[in-house]
Amino acid sequence: MNTENSDPKGSAEAPPSGARVLTFQVTPADYLLGVADLTGELMRLCIGSVGNGDIDTPFQLSQFLRQIHDGFSYIGNTGPYEVSKKLHTLRQSLGKVEDACYTLRVRGSEIPKHMLADVFCSRTTHMDTEEGVV
Repeated sequence: MNTENSDPKGSAEAPPSGARVLTFQVTPADYLLGVADLTGELMRLCIGSVGNGDIDTPFQLSQFLRQIHDGFSYIGNTGPYEVSKKLHTLRQSLGKVEDACYTLRVRGSEIPKHMLADVFCSRTTHMDTEEGVV
């Protein structure tokens, strides 16, 4: 909101009479592309949280990313080309997160916590090299 006399306290009262509400339109395709970009950032958060010793976050993020992937799967190839292209990237991010969860669940007790970050960084770099991204 754009007001002439803004309240520095940020009160939740009704806007003053001279207030103007500024809005903008987001197309459905742009919204979906933004959500798809978010999944890449969530993948980075997952790997970073493992490096910080947070073992619970990757499993929560895995479930959330799976729900986003399922939603995108309903769209399939009926959406714009950019959305179907981002679906491939979303699958890669989901695969990396699920791989991290698998490693934590199966091999987590064998790897000391301070070495988990090194394991995931080397595996992610290896996966990106195979895909030709790095």
